[in-house]
Amino acid sequence: MRGIPFGRLISWVITAVLVGWVVVYNVVRIGGSTPAGAALPSFITGAVIGIVVLVIGVYVHKALVASGRLHPVDPEADVPEPSAVTPDERRAIGAAWLMVAAAAAMQLATGLWMLFDWKGTPDTIRATAELVMAIWFIFAAVWMGWEAKNLRDMDASGIDSVALGALLTTVLAGVAISRDFVTGMQVITVIVVGITSVVAYWLIWYLVRRRGVPSMAIMAGIITAASLLLPILSR
Repeated sequence: MRGIPFGRLISWVITAVLVGWVVVYNVVRIGGSTPAGAALPSFITGAVIGIVVLVIGVYVHKALVASGRLHPVDPEADVPEPSAVTPDERRAIGAAWLMVAAAAAMQLATGLWMLFDWKGTPDTIRATAELVMAIWFIFAAVWMGWEAKNLRDMDASGIDSVALGALLTTVLAGVAISRDFVTGMQVITVIVVGITSVVAYWLIWYLVRRRGVPSMAIMAGIITAASLLLPILSR
């Protein structure tokens, strides 16, 4: 995978692991495994499958480019500084910050609800996973609230981390649905935060490339749909 910027490679690997995990976890659940029994094996298997698919995809892409069958777009530039944002980019960022703020509020509400639900559950049946997810949701809410403020000020330098963080929350919310952790709130979280991930990845494409296909935005949409539908099918 030479020639791929380290930050982008890490983002791809995390995305591949997340996709592999959510797919394998829910397939195993549909097969009849318990949530606790499916968690670790599906993570390991899904991570391996996701990374293998990623490696194959990268090398197939390079082979197609080398053969002339696929023409790569221009290398990605940096996200423009606030002072260099054009009127069209300003409108796009202005719409995105509202979505990121909504995602922050949704994660905070869901995280606090999960925390209270965990505290109200008898010690003998408390799930540590619910506590861990609640802490992540609250942390992500504060983080995305900060990034929403930056976006409102036309500073989009952190939009890539918002996209990846929102995608992680989406996958975790999907797992929470299958575990019956405040299910109704999780469904809304998948929808709101998943759409935020799509919007954030699209904004990255719009600001730095604006050519070719916004593949990461499309992938985020697929992951969002899977995070919502697969847990429902496995119930």
